[in-house]
Amino acid sequence: MGSIEIFANDLYTDITLWGLVLLFFTAIYCSYNLNLNRAIWYLFAGLVAEFLSSWYGYHISYNASAATISMLVAVELTFILISVVLLALSASEILTGKAPVAAYAVGGMVFGLAAIIFFCFISPDGDMINNMRKIFPIAGFAYLMASFWSQASAQQQTGYWVAASATSITTLYLLLRLFNIGYFVEHTWYISLFTYIALAFSLMMLKNGYAYKKVENLENEIEKYNRRLEEIIKSSPFPIVISRLSDDKILMANDNAVKLFGILPSELERYHLKDFFADGDNRQLLNERLEKEKEVHDFEILAKAINGETPFWLLTSANVIDYNYDIALYCSFQDITSRKNREAVLKNQAIRDPLTSLFNRRYFEDEVNRRIAAAQANHQQYSVLMIDADHFKRVNDTYGHKTGDKVLIELSSTTEKSLRQDDIVARYGGEEFVVFLPALSAEEAKVVADRLRETISKIVVHSDQGDEVRFTVSIGISSSAISDNIDTLIKTSDEALYRAKESGRNRCEIFTVDDLKNFNASVEYKDESANHHPIFDKENTQEISLLDGVDANHIVENQTQIEEPKKAEPTAAKEVDYPILGVDNDEFK
Repeated sequence: MGSIEIFANDLYTDITLWGLVLLFFTAIYCSYNLNLNRAIWYLFAGLVAEFLSSWYGYHISYNASAATISMLVAVELTFILISVVLLALSASEILTGKAPVAAYAVGGMVFGLAAIIFFCFISPDGDMINNMRKIFPIAGFAYLMASFWSQASAQQQTGYWVAASATSITTLYLLLRLFNIGYFVEHTWYISLFTYIALAFSLMMLKNGYAYKKVENLENEIEKYNRRLEEIIKSSPFPIVISRLSDDKILMANDNAVKLFGILPSELERYHLKDFFADGDNRQLLNERLEKEKEVHDFEILAKAINGETPFWLLTSANVIDYNYDIALYCSFQDITSRKNREAVLKNQAIRDPLTSLFNRRYFEDEVNRRIAAAQANHQQYSVLMIDADHFKRVNDTYGHKTGDKVLIELSSTTEKSLRQDDIVARYGGEEFVVFLPALSAEEAKVVADRLRETISKIVVHSDQGDEVRFTVSIGISSSAISDNIDTLIKTSDEALYRAKESGRNRCEIFTVDDLKNFNASVEYKDESANHHPIFDKENTQEISLLDGVDANHIVENQTQIEEPKKAEPTAAKEVDYPILGVDNDEFK
C-alpha cells in the first residue's frame, strides 16, 4: 500500500507517522467495551507491518549491494506477508466474530514463505518479486474490504460503511498500481496517511455506534423490566403505589390502590403520595427511615381516601427502586383497620371497668402517679375525691342487683360528665369511685365535690317494677397538702369518706393536716388489732362496699408510716370551672 516516496521527504514521513500514532491511540480507546477488540489490534499490527515493509523497501533500494539483495528482498517480502496475514485475521474477526483456525493462518504463512524462498533464492525472478510486492497487499485489503462491507448495513454501525469505503479506495489504488495505470504509479505517498486517518475515524464511529446500541439494549431491558413490574403490580392482591422520590408524584397505582384511595385512574398524575397520609408526622417518619435504611417493612400509617373523611390504618412496606429512568418509591399496603380497632378494644378493656366504662383502679393509680410527678415539676396543687353510694346494699336488697347496676352506671356517667376533661374518674371497687382533680386545692375540690353530690342526689333510676330509685353519695377529700403518694392520698380520702358516713351521709369531708396527726396515732393503735378496714386490702380481697349497713372497725393492718404534711404555700381562692347546680335535698330530710 505504502509508497517509498514517504521516506524520500522528512515532512511526508512525519505526517504519516502521526497518522499511525493517531490510529494507535484510537485503537486503545475503541478496544475497550467493544466486541472488535482483537480485530482492531490485528488491523493495527498489520498496518504497522505494512509500513515497516515500505520503510525497509526504501532503504534496500538505495543502500543494498548486489551481493545481499536477494536476502534483503526476502526480508521485505516477509514483512509484507506478515502484514497480509494480520489483515486477514482482522477481516475474519470482523466477518465471523473469530479468527481462522491456526492451521489456516500457519498454512498461509508457509505457502507465502515458500513462494518467497523460491523466487528469491531457487529461481530468482525480478518481475515475480515486484508482482508479489503488489499482490500481497491487494489480497489483505480486499479481504478486509469485503468484511467491512458485510457489516455496513448493520443498524447504528455507520463506522463499518466508512471503513469499507476507505479500504475500497485503498484496494482500488493497489489494483491500479499493479497494472501501472496512470498517475497512481507515482506520487502516492498520502495513500497510507489517508488509510490510517479513515480507519481511525471509522473505529471512533464504531465505538459510538456500539455505545448507542448498548444504550438501546439497556433501554429495551428496562422497558421489559418495567412491563414485567407493571404486570406484577396489576396482578398483586395488595394495593401498590409507585411514586417519584424527588417530588412524591404518583407514577403508577394498581386497581386495588385506586379503589383503596378513591382516585380515578385517568387523574392519577394529579396526586402525590403525601395526599393519602392523614398524619403529616407519620409521613415524615417514613421518609426519615427510608433515608437511613432504603427499605422499610411493616410500617403503620394512618391513611385517608381522597374524598373520604374517616381515616383508616394501613400496614406498608416501602423500598427505593429504579422505574422508567426515575428513582421511585415502591409502596405496598395492607388494610389493618379492623386489627387496629380490635387492638383499641382490647386496650380499652384493659384499662376500663366493664360495667361503668370508667377507668379501672390499676390505670388510675398509674396515670395519677405520672400526673403527680408533672404537678410537682410545675409546682401545682391537686386533690383526690373518694366517692361512695349511701346505703347501696339496701338498693340491691330492695330492688335487685340489676337496679343496683343501673345506679352505678348513672352515678359514674353523671360524675364523668360533671367534671373537667383533664380530671380522671375511676371505679375503685364495688360502689366506690375515685377522682383526681389537678390544679385544685382541698377547699376548691370541696366546692366541686358539693356540686357533684347535689347533682347526683337528683338522679332518678327506675327499677324493673317501675319504682323510682333515688340515692345519695358521701365524698372524702384529700390533697397535695397531705402527701404526694397516691396510696396515702387514697387512704386519707377514704378516712374522710368514713367520717362523712359517720356524720350522717350525703356530705363531703376534707382530710386536713390536723387530721393527719390523729390519723397517724390511730394507725399505731390499730396495728395491734387483728381486724383491718377493707379499703386497705383491695388487692387481696373481694371488692366490698363500705356502706353495707354495718359500721366497720376502721382499723389498719400493716399500715406504712404516713408522710408528714408538706408545707403548702397559701394561694388565693380561684373560681373553679364546674357547672353551678341547684340543691334540692328534701328527699333526704
